Amino acid sequence: MRRDLNRRSHLGGERIMLAFAGSLLILLAFSGCAALGVSSNGLKTPEAPTLVRIDGPNPYRELASVRAFDQLYAAIGEMKEGVLADAETEREAYEGMRAILRVLAMSIDTAADANRKAPHFARMDTKIRKVGGDNPDAEYDNIKLDNEWDYVILGNVGSVRHLSFTINGSRGADGRAGKLGYFNERTLKPDADGNFEIHLTKEDDGGQNWVNTSEGVSGILIRQYIGDREKEVLATYDISVVGREPYSEIPYSTDGEVARGIMGTTYGMQYMLTMHRTIMPEMWDSPNEFARLNSDDFGVDISSSDNLYMLGTYQIAEDEALVIETEPLDVRYWNLAIESRWHESVDYATRRTHRSMDDVTIDADGKLRFVLAHGKTPHPNWLDTGGHIEGFMTFRWVGERDSETPTPTVIRVKRADVPAVLAERIAMGGDGR
Repeated sequence: MRRDLNRRSHLGGERIMLAFAGSLLILLAFSGCAALGVSSNGLKTPEAPTLVRIDGPNPYRELASVRAFDQLYAAIGEMKEGVLADAETEREAYEGMRAILRVLAMSIDTAADANRKAPHFARMDTKIRKVGGDNPDAEYDNIKLDNEWDYVILGNVGSVRHLSFTINGSRGADGRAGKLGYFNERTLKPDADGNFEIHLTKEDDGGQNWVNTSEGVSGILIRQYIGDREKEVLATYDISVVGREPYSEIPYSTDGEVARGIMGTTYGMQYMLTMHRTIMPEMWDSPNEFARLNSDDFGVDISSSDNLYMLGTYQIAEDEALVIETEPLDVRYWNLAIESRWHESVDYATRRTHRSMDDVTIDADGKLRFVLAHGKTPHPNWLDTGGHIEGFMTFRWVGERDSETPTPTVIRVKRADVPAVLAERIAMGGDGR
C-alpha cells in the first residue's frame, strides 16, 4: 500500500512539474504578444497585476529612500517631456523614449547598485546600451567609493591601445568631483606579465601607484580604448577593501545609503540625457563642422586628461553625403564615431557608424577621408548615419594636451557626386576649398 501511495505521489509530482513546464511555455509565448495587447489566440490580454495602492498615513513614507524615489519618479517624467520638446523628428522622439530607459539602466547599475562598503566595477556600456557620447570601440567601468575605507586595485593591462583610471575626489554641491589621481597605460608601471597595483589610502603605505585619499574619494572611471577587438585583449581589474577578511561581516544597508544611490541614479540620468543641451549646444546652429575640446570642457570627473576631442553636428538630406577630410593623426589612439541627438552611438552593432585608427585606408594623396551618408558609399572609410538626418560626430584621440592636430574639413555634396568629388579632392591633394 505504501509503495502504491509513493508511486501515486511520484506520478502526481511529475504531473505538477509537467503542468508547471507547460504553464511556463504558455507564459513565454504569451509575453511575446503582451506588448501588442493581444494573447496568442488573438484575444485581448488581461491587465497586468498591480501592487495595492495605500492612500493615507503610512509609517514608511518619510523614509529618505522613499522621498528619493519620488524625486526619481518625477525626473523620469521631466526627461520624457524634455525629449519631446527637443526632438526634431518622429524617430528622435521614439528613440528618445528608449534613450531614457538606457540611461536609467546605466545609472541604476553604476549608482543605485553601488555598494561602497563592498565596491565592484560596474560596466557602463553593454553590447546594445551605448549612452553619453561613448566610444563604440571602448569599454567603460565605474565604481563608487567612500573615504571611510582604504582600497587596493589589482589588475592586468591586457593589450588594449589605451587604458586609464580617473580617480575622483569628493563631490561638490553641483554633483561634480575634482580629480585625485590619474593613471594610464604609460604610468601604471606594470610588471613583465602586465600586472599592476593601485593603492587608494589615506596614508602612504608604500604601495605602487599610491593615491592620497585623505581629502575624500568618490569613485573611479576606467576607460579601455580598443583598436581591433579581434586581436586585442581587454584589461582586467578588481578591488578590495584593505584589511577586510574574505566573507567578513559587512554592515547591512541603511535607508540613507539606499537614498544616496537613488539620488545618484537621478543625477546620472539627468546629466546624461541633457548632454545635447549642455555641451556646446551652439553647434546645432553651425552643422557640418568641428570644434576642438578637451577634458576641461567636459569636466575632469568624466574625461581623462589625455583625452582630446573634435566635436561637431552633422546635417544631411537623404540624397546627400559629407566628405570628411583631414591629415592622418600621429597620436597613440584615435576614433571617429557618429551619434544621435541623444549622444547615443548609432546602431553600432549592425551598422558601420564608427572607425578607429586600425580600420581605415589612407587615400593616394596621403589624406585621411571619410564619407558619411545614409548607407554604404564607394569609399573604404564609409560611415552610416543609421538613417538620422542630423546628429553628432565625435573625433577623439589620446595624446598630449598640446598635440597639434588639424581640424577636419567637411564638404556637403550630393550622394551621386561622391565619386567625382573624391577623385577631384585626391587629384588636388585636398587643397581645393
